[in-house]
Amino acid sequence: MPRIRAGAVSYLNTRPLVFGIDQGLGADRLDLTYDVPSAVARRMAAGELDLALLPVIELARIPNLVVVPGLAIGSLGNCRSVLLVAKVPLAEVRSVALDPESSTSNDLAAVLFAEAWGVHPEFVVGPRDLALALTEHDAAVRIGDKALFEPLPAGTIAYDLGGAWTARTTLPFVFAVWAARPGVVDRELYEVLHASRRAGAAAIPEIAADYTWNGRQYPDIALPYLRDAMRYRLGDLEVSAMRRFLAAAAGIGVIDAAPPIVLASFRGHAVPQEHTT
Repeated sequence: MPRIRAGAVSYLNTRPLVFGIDQGLGADRLDLTYDVPSAVARRMAAGELDLALLPVIELARIPNLVVVPGLAIGSLGNCRSVLLVAKVPLAEVRSVALDPESSTSNDLAAVLFAEAWGVHPEFVVGPRDLALALTEHDAAVRIGDKALFEPLPAGTIAYDLGGAWTARTTLPFVFAVWAARPGVVDRELYEVLHASRRAGAAAIPEIAADYTWNGRQYPDIALPYLRDAMRYRLGDLEVSAMRRFLAAAAGIGVIDAAPPIVLASFRGHAVPQEHTT
């Protein structure tokens, strides 16, 4: 059986999903590598990966993918690691630096500006350095570990984009899902991915204590983040939230159209989520 080329996001919030894999689960089948969300998406689009912890917006850009049932990275309310950092009030924002590591979160910011805040700034891919981005723009999207652990520049305010989405829609937000090419995910791989998540759920304090970013550990930040802010389930409510977001993204022209969400099936075919229970 050929080995599966898998890619995952290299942030703290991924660790509970991949913990068991890193401990050896699926070692006979999976070759797992890590990168930032935008790079994982590029590799999946280029055919370099068979399975990826993929930014949700990429389901609209990479054709014919199926979603592994039950697993996701999301939030309900403030997510703490996907921010819009602004140096002026939202109504005065005229330009936004997009995070070069992001895919879904950049588009979430655009949806919120259009739907929730009624502001229509210019969006430009900015530098990774936040201070530099804010010298050139009124606000910047900031995601991942740097959003979670780095202090904000003086005089700025951070808007939590996960929290803003839930305030707008009452729904959770789903940032990423395990997505694969048709035929890649069988029952055994499905069980490996879920077992990895269960192992991670049991090891949240260990993950938070051991995680190092830029040479330092931040257990006082990491533990409540993983325990309270992050959600790892993909149920009916989360799928509804994905559809709502993809429709909104299509409505403002970020994607051409909202794709159907297709869950991997283990009966020989992938079937639309609407027809599954």
